[in-house]
Amino acid sequence: MKKIAIFTSLIILTILLSSCASKEIEHRERSDEFIADINPFEIGVFHLYTTVNLKKPKVSDLTVTFAPRTNTIFVYGRVGLDVIRVGFPYDERLSINKAREEYLEQYTNSTIPNIRPNKKNAYSKGQAKIEWGLAGASHEVYTTYMTNAQYLELNKPYFRIYFDSKEEAGKEQVYSPRLSIYISPAQWEQILEACNQDRLVQMTDEILAQAEAF
Repeated sequence: MKKIAIFTSLIILTILLSSCASKEIEHRERSDEFIADINPFEIGVFHLYTTVNLKKPKVSDLTVTFAPRTNTIFVYGRVGLDVIRVGFPYDERLSINKAREEYLEQYTNSTIPNIRPNKKNAYSKGQAKIEWGLAGASHEVYTTYMTNAQYLELNKPYFRIYFDSKEEAGKEQVYSPRLSIYISPAQWEQILEACNQDRLVQMTDEILAQAEAF
């Protein structure tokens, strides 16, 4: 009986060790929704004009981070009274990039009309998650956004990303802020340099290399 018990224990131990070993070498393939299983890290801080609830544009300090587990870029900072955080997954970034190209082409050719931005003259539309709260992200919704050009100070046309207000699920009369983020052609160059996908993957691989150094 002792031999049987020892033999059984060895079998169980072998199975457990094999299971652990298989987990250690298990790797998830990279895709548009996944880069690596590591924590988010900061990309940089940008000083951009913003508006909230259609008030006058003011400069906000917006911190940009990257989450490799979901291949999502997050932008957050205090805009007005609230701390606001917006997430841009990879597919939405591709859509915004196409809109940016159209905007820059019009800007180069001086063909951007000085008209009120609306759904009819939008470059693109999409869905994004927005979180907000006085002290942090205590509320969240998935809302629609659109991109347009809008003339601001000194009669200059900025690229605008506008997030519509939406009621939070299960909380009556709690609405997300109407948020606009404005980006100039020069600022787009800085953002593209910091946030292009190849650089994000490279930064991710550098973190992995440090973690796996032996």
